[in-house]
Amino acid sequence: MTKSKCTDLINIYIMSYHDDELNLRLLRYLLSGEGVHVNISELSRELDVHWATAKKKLRFLYDENILNPPFYPFLQLFEEYPLLVLVKADMPRTKGIKNFYRDDSHIFAAFSCMEGFYNTFLIEFFEGLEEYHSWRNEIVKQDKIPNRGERTPAHAQFFSNKLTFKYEPTCFIHKMIDEFEDKGFIELNDQKLEGDTFRILKKVMKGESITTNYSYIGREMGVNRKTVKRRIENLLEDEIIENPKCFFPNLFVPPGYNLIITMIEAVSDVDEIRDFLYEDENIPRAIETSTERYNFLAFSAFESIEEFFDWGEKLNSRYPENIGAISKTILSSKMVHLIEPQKVSLGFIERKLWEIKS
Repeated sequence: MTKSKCTDLINIYIMSYHDDELNLRLLRYLLSGEGVHVNISELSRELDVHWATAKKKLRFLYDENILNPPFYPFLQLFEEYPLLVLVKADMPRTKGIKNFYRDDSHIFAAFSCMEGFYNTFLIEFFEGLEEYHSWRNEIVKQDKIPNRGERTPAHAQFFSNKLTFKYEPTCFIHKMIDEFEDKGFIELNDQKLEGDTFRILKKVMKGESITTNYSYIGREMGVNRKTVKRRIENLLEDEIIENPKCFFPNLFVPPGYNLIITMIEAVSDVDEIRDFLYEDENIPRAIETSTERYNFLAFSAFESIEEFFDWGEKLNSRYPENIGAISKTILSSKMVHLIEPQKVSLGFIERKLWEIKS
């Protein structure tokens, strides 16, 4: 068999996961984190602390909204929804609109903002422009949002998720480790994390001491645990999912941090600036683009706006002849309406299950 034919067969196999009802039902469990948990016994052994202590400190991290329980990330999302849309909108502050943000499976995040006529910033995922256009028409027809006569028309910018060159939601842990080693603690959500509490956070955000209960998932699905285990191994091998971890509740924004979305114009040495963004520990996601004069889109998070401006000065001083324009949107941690890490992924799975059953 030629290399090209082998590659074609592999691609067909990888794409077939969403035509398999059992795989889709399994993904529903994995992406939601049902049947996935931190192994307290293993955690306590590795940290050399009592089991009850490890359990109490982990529960503290959950209860204080510093971490979410573990789940499997859906790596295939950017392939299934290659269109990323960033929208500035004029929206009423009503319960119905907030429910719309919460329930719609295309909306990953919603923020309050103050940008000219606009008071809302949305992050959305779609298969393509046609789907986006149809969705826009439908939400107006269904009175989920006001029609244009009652609001300022939205301003949308379009990017390709397939041009993502960095996606590391847990990248902040590297910087936090340095801070912990220097000060003996870090602060998140107005909580001081010291000693074993921080060490637990570090381990579970790296995906350590996390277990999948194959027997539980098998019983719930009505299949053998070995079938569940084998299928998970296949999904991991084919890079449909990634090994489970604990993430911040707002995924790539640590608690209390400000999300700053920046478009950067690199006028020369583009590859070097790309590497700079890739290595930066404050940037969990970066995308190549050709939008107006900009060729990079970076999602970054900082504890303060001053820290972001220091970062911008560092970028400009390091590449004084290479950086052109920079455009930024600052979204405060106090302005979050919604960030649901797995909502879009689970919405896609539910849609595919509905298509199979229909």
